[in-house]
Amino acid sequence: MQREHAGVRWEIQPDFAPFLESVLQSPGEIVKQSPVKSVTRHQLGERTFYLKRYLHSAVPFRSWKYYCKRTPAREEWLLAQLLDARQIPIVRHLALGERHTWAGIQESLLLTEGFSGTTLNLNPTVPSEAVLQFVELLHDRGVIQEDMHPGNILVRVKPLELRLVDLDGIRVVDSLSAAERQKNLAVLRMTIALPVPPEVEALSRTLRRAVLQTRSYRCLRRNRDFAPLDAGGLRWQLRLPFLEQRPTIQSVLADPDAFLTRARPLKAGRTATVGAADGLVLKRFNFRKLENLLKDLFRRSRARRAFRAAYHLELAGIPTARSVAIASRRALGFLLRSYLLMEEIAGAVDLGQLLRRGPPDLPLIRQTAGLIGRLHEEGFSHRDLKESNLVRGANGLLYLIDLDALRFEAEIPEHRAALDLGRLARGMEKYPNVKPSHRLVFLLLYCRARGLRHVPRRC
Repeated sequence: MQREHAGVRWEIQPDFAPFLESVLQSPGEIVKQSPVKSVTRHQLGERTFYLKRYLHSAVPFRSWKYYCKRTPAREEWLLAQLLDARQIPIVRHLALGERHTWAGIQESLLLTEGFSGTTLNLNPTVPSEAVLQFVELLHDRGVIQEDMHPGNILVRVKPLELRLVDLDGIRVVDSLSAAERQKNLAVLRMTIALPVPPEVEALSRTLRRAVLQTRSYRCLRRNRDFAPLDAGGLRWQLRLPFLEQRPTIQSVLADPDAFLTRARPLKAGRTATVGAADGLVLKRFNFRKLENLLKDLFRRSRARRAFRAAYHLELAGIPTARSVAIASRRALGFLLRSYLLMEEIAGAVDLGQLLRRGPPDLPLIRQTAGLIGRLHEEGFSHRDLKESNLVRGANGLLYLIDLDALRFEAEIPEHRAALDLGRLARGMEKYPNVKPSHRLVFLLLYCRARGLRHVPRRC
């Protein structure tokens, strides 16, 4: 049924019509808010409702385009009706509203009923069989969620019930091919451990590498976690949460060279200067060669590459020093030096120091093999993999540092993995405490971490 209220034209589910005005007049609790979209939660007795509001007029001329296309709210409203017809469990859509003027649709609104559950990622006890059956139900009825992840599935445990939420990304077709089913399941497998066939698991790993590589570029853009900041005559790209947690960062950004002067020196070479103080590590990449002047006009600075690489490793779950900020100092466009600010790894001791103290124990060997195995499985190789680039922190974790030589590939070829392992093995030769038995155990644990049947060989 249709109704107009406060200048908004509404399409309403008949049984909800008596409650529309009460919900709209109730004080709403903000769930999400941005200049162009807001979501509020409304309580009416024991019932909960969510109002999603698209503010089209907040963007110049956006309202006009809805003369000839559907609003996002209407798209979801119609999709919900289609899914209801196919008996797909979703949150119930109750009303659609649109405010029309001579300049187009100024805003559109969507009211949905609350569901007494939480997202799948907050319910780790949900049986895998129930999740797989839910996905199979969607596929059997021709529904595919292109952005399939636990945050788009609501779960109520008692009694167990799963529903789709956030219909953006849903596609409805007559039938799905086996390949489409596998790919969609592989997308979900990226974020939740599910028992799937080997081919789906392999596809999931491939998709995950590509997704994380794309996502890693967000550290170079403006968003809720990263933003540019002008300080000390430099344009910094900064991780915002660190600015709140460590106010001393501002003084570092204001004069990075002064920080290096008073910091504890970690490295003072021709190519790079590294110092640590106040729980932070600053690496300055110095000007090296005249021939690099022209090259650096067309490529990102070493600090910028290392900044993104560190964030990429972080997304992949590989321990490394967390990157905080980067900046480049240029003159007439020519790169003179660049800066990389990182969080210091508390109590860091490199692998070489540990081996000089005594023979490696099984936990250390297992950590090293697991870290390098995970590195290769996630599509990374490190062309300077040596004992000084592996450090153990005070928390007992092993970290990979010095990412200048880190490279990402969609799939690490066998010879590339063998080169990394060979580089590390040559570095171990100078430590008498490392015996052949230690090397054998390392290789066995490395292969187990990667699920390999043989040690990678050079071609």
